[in-house]
Amino acid sequence: MTTIGLPSLDFDAAEMQSGRIYSFALADGKDVPVCRSASLLRDVRDHIQVTDPSKLAVLFRLGDYPNVRALLNAGAGLTELSNRRRKTSEWLGEGFYIFGAFKVGLRLARQAQVLGLEVKGFLDNDPAKQSQSLEGLTIHHPSRATLENSVVVIASGRHGNAISRQLKQIAGIRLVNMHEFLYALDGPGPGLGNERFSAFVQAPLLEPCRFISAFLRLDDEPSRKIYDALIGMRTRLSIDFAEQAKSPWGEEYFDKTFVQPEKAARFVDAGAASGDTLHRLEANFGPVEQAWLFEPELPAYYEALKSVSDRSNVWVFNMGLDEAPSRAIYQPELSYDIAGELSSSVPAGITSYIQGVPLDAMVQGEVGLFKLDIEGMEAAALRGARAVINRDKPTLAISAYHRSDDFWRLMDEVWTVRSDYRVGVRLYADILEDITLYFY
Repeated sequence: MTTIGLPSLDFDAAEMQSGRIYSFALADGKDVPVCRSASLLRDVRDHIQVTDPSKLAVLFRLGDYPNVRALLNAGAGLTELSNRRRKTSEWLGEGFYIFGAFKVGLRLARQAQVLGLEVKGFLDNDPAKQSQSLEGLTIHHPSRATLENSVVVIASGRHGNAISRQLKQIAGIRLVNMHEFLYALDGPGPGLGNERFSAFVQAPLLEPCRFISAFLRLDDEPSRKIYDALIGMRTRLSIDFAEQAKSPWGEEYFDKTFVQPEKAARFVDAGAASGDTLHRLEANFGPVEQAWLFEPELPAYYEALKSVSDRSNVWVFNMGLDEAPSRAIYQPELSYDIAGELSSSVPAGITSYIQGVPLDAMVQGEVGLFKLDIEGMEAAALRGARAVINRDKPTLAISAYHRSDDFWRLMDEVWTVRSDYRVGVRLYADILEDITLYFY
């Protein structure tokens, strides 16, 4: 195996033969196997892939991204996770409060009740919620509850770090973030499939070369820093890393680094919910020329339809996007409205009969921006949009947190159609949700 290092970074691309594995020396002296290849990331096994030798400059300073660098010592990471699970399980077994009487807290409370764990009540800073109940549990203001030496699970997607700072002032309090909770109980992952949260957490440690190779495909330095934070959040069960990496929630899907106004004018929204994403897009970029909204859940679909009923340039479909025509029954536990906040004339408990369609069969006009947030169906929807992607090269804003392999598999899906996309990533929450991959 030929050894290459920093002095070789300026060699001509032809000098690094495609398909050949080299031993590459990092700045800290660690040797790693590297292969120049344009193959899909799914084919990466025991070497790090670079699509072009110019990426070696980023790989050389891998130590600047400590969480990605730590994937090269996966055994230590897995041991740390095992120890954390043991400690967190012991704490939860004593009974605990949940801070956050809304969607995230409701999910965690239901899971705890299924497992027979004692939830002592909810905590929330909202004065309007005090002394009310949720899921049969009383909601307390933290200043009125005796929390010394208590265990508190922080259940907030956007304010987790602020809540942690607030509670750390209490003597003896033991805080458990959402990642630690789900990992300790082997709860469900962020998507609606059968994948467990443990698989989501451990995937980068079990496939380090693949996740490092995906990291090397990012094209801007902020994305590399954010990816490093995301790997830390996953493999170290932390929410602290989100503190510096998080972008404002209002920019989700619409980061102006990647989305240009002329692209936003012709918008496909897969997972349109009540139409709120369209309204946020127009607040950022002005009225669209044409929009196609796809929402399979009936209550949300009717609300979206009602909100644009007077607009002939906005089409709303009670459908999901898929690779090929499909049909499914979606049971009443709707993902969008778990907390019952949607006011609709259609009962939230109604069973939705979902039809899946390929985008290529539905949209004939030019597409500029294609947003996908469809609970783990993103890859299938991309396969059903190959003609549109090949024809128009729309900017793609794709949720990348529903499946453990989203970070690399979604890159494969896009580059199978067009390999001339650049790619970035942004985070919009304190937890491992609201992560968007941008292809531009």
